[in-house]
Amino acid sequence: MSKIIRRATAADTDALLALERSVPEAAHWSTAEYVQILHPEENGSALQRWIFVAEEKDALLGFIVIKLLRAGQQTLAEIENLAVSLTARRRGTGSALCTAALEACRAAGAQTAELEVRAGNGAAIGLYMRLGFEQTGQRTGYYANPKEDAVLLRISLQNR
Repeated sequence: MSKIIRRATAADTDALLALERSVPEAAHWSTAEYVQILHPEENGSALQRWIFVAEEKDALLGFIVIKLLRAGQQTLAEIENLAVSLTARRRGTGSALCTAALEACRAAGAQTAELEVRAGNGAAIGLYMRLGFEQTGQRTGYYANPKEDAVLLRISLQNR
């Protein structure tokens, strides 16, 4: 059986939280944050957030959280969180999640996608660079526990 990449549903909340808590590099959010993303209010907001999950044999391997922000004629995508279980790393899970999420953003009209990542997370930076992201800057002391700089990355979604 191969990996399946799909949009997350409310039924995935407990598995998402368990996976996120098991991955030290992931951004750690409250249960309410995930519930809000999985149960968006239908208010016509310029902001949309999606979660995609990777699963295999009914086990959650990883997830990615994407934010889309529409401002006039521009639509910007941001990868807010990416977590891959320790057992699923180096098997293409992170790449498959990013590719599916970026394609959905492009289809929704996003021109670019960006993210920030811990400067010391070489594996994640390598993944993003292989996908075509380019470094656009750095934020000194952006992360806490431990204090660390953030590397800013961006990719064009046009002609992709």
